[in-house]
Amino acid sequence: MKLNIFLLLVVTVALSACEKTVMLDISQSQSRVIIEGLVADVPGYQYVKVTRSSGFYETGSSPRIENASVTVTDDAGNRYDFVHNPGGDADSTGYYRPSIPFLGVAGRNYHLEVLVDEEVYEASDLLTPVTKIDSLTSQINEEEREDPDKAGKFYEVLMFAKEPQSSTDYYLFKFYRNDSLTVYSDTDIYYADDELLGESIDGVPSPVYYAPGDLARVEMYSISRDAYVFYNDLQRLLTNDGGLFGQPPSNSRTNLSNGALGFFQASSVDVTELVVEQ
Repeated sequence: MKLNIFLLLVVTVALSACEKTVMLDISQSQSRVIIEGLVADVPGYQYVKVTRSSGFYETGSSPRIENASVTVTDDAGNRYDFVHNPGGDADSTGYYRPSIPFLGVAGRNYHLEVLVDEEVYEASDLLTPVTKIDSLTSQINEEEREDPDKAGKFYEVLMFAKEPQSSTDYYLFKFYRNDSLTVYSDTDIYYADDELLGESIDGVPSPVYYAPGDLARVEMYSISRDAYVFYNDLQRLLTNDGGLFGQPPSNSRTNLSNGALGFFQASSVDVTELVVEQ
């Protein structure tokens, strides 16, 4: 189950079969608004991040937008205003969180509206239920023990759950080691549909490894079909090697309007933890 967190940006590839110098007119590349957002049914997960895409040759993080107006509404008539960086943390610049905490509700449709420089960007996503993780166990991965990517970390965590077959479901997984979000490779995103998982999630191994005493946390998110398409597009973009016969890179399909990049996601979340034992 090698599946594949999101971040987005535009990638442009130029290919030439000869030695002729090609000049790219990158001055015509316009900055784009990037929006990442999440509404979940667990406390503390709701956020909206608003940034701008960087220039082609610029390095560092994307410029963060601090003066946006951000609201979320649902189809039950509720409205939630989000405020910029309520804690005043420098690392949270560009992040907006609800002024009054709330929890998402499965079955409701959530609508995001972001106003930036008199331009309105909108998106909607349906919050669907998530399968509950029954249990986690751990075991040594012998191949990883022979040649560990990180010294002493060769235990994999196995996940057990029952996947309902009466509906079509899509999932995003996040793996934490001692409270740090962890991936095996920098380009990994871990997502799946229920066709891949089957009815029984019977000992599916984690893609990341742990040492005895590590706290392993697995987060399982329900995602909509639109979110699944977004992550699938993003995985292809991240793993595109730019080969002669490769597909030209393009931005992930999004539910955001007005040319914004990113995705607004509504999810039910199940969280399970395990202390890895020797």
